[in-house]
Amino acid sequence: MSSYKTHALAGILLAFPFVPSFFYLFFAVIGASIPDMDHDNNKNKVNSMFLVGVIISLLLIILKGSILSGLIIILLAVTFYFSKHRGLTHSIVGVTVICLLLLFMMMGFLPIVTSLAEYAHYALPNNLSIFVILSLLGYFVVSRKVLTYYVILLATCLFLAPVNIDFINWRLIFIMLFLGAMSHIILDLSTPSGLAVFWPLSDKVYHKRLAILFVGIWLFLAISYVYTFGHMLFTYQPVLNYII
Repeated sequence: MSSYKTHALAGILLAFPFVPSFFYLFFAVIGASIPDMDHDNNKNKVNSMFLVGVIISLLLIILKGSILSGLIIILLAVTFYFSKHRGLTHSIVGVTVICLLLLFMMMGFLPIVTSLAEYAHYALPNNLSIFVILSLLGYFVVSRKVLTYYVILLATCLFLAPVNIDFINWRLIFIMLFLGAMSHIILDLSTPSGLAVFWPLSDKVYHKRLAILFVGIWLFLAISYVYTFGHMLFTYQPVLNYII
């Protein structure tokens, strides 16, 4: 079984050729952490997620806002709690649905955080809103062993390269989440127990050969993308131009 750090690094590796700035790599780390949320070791985090989802939903009802993001947190917590380890969250269908739910949750959270700040008569800076949301998501999903590094690097990235909320590429965020999750699946396919990757369409368990095929597909897409659109590290402009 791969370590949490290995999964995080694998997620960054798979996502790296496709990112225009380092900001989007944090979503790949989140994606790489998603599949193991059904593990017994994460039950406390899942319980906390459920409780926070209930609290946020109640707050939004009081504030007369949309409770969709709160309900999504509750749905994710219930899904992780009842999922069999290496089942739903280790299948392509499962991670696709979960990544979509996370995407919708984050899209809904930005106006929620802003509204709560306005209710408290405080003008919350855009980057602080992003930091709060990604830190909260990291607290629930990212392993405690890498969470400190995650938060420090996130704060550093947002400080050095502020992100304009109006220009966030949500489609790219979904791709980063999905690539991170797929990196986890690829690593777990290399273990002796294998995975039923195409569940619920098939219960057949696949192993290392499918992992090699996925890596081959990723290499083709990554090389094609870099060749066609370029990459932030393969240009004549300074890297900081892309970070900032």
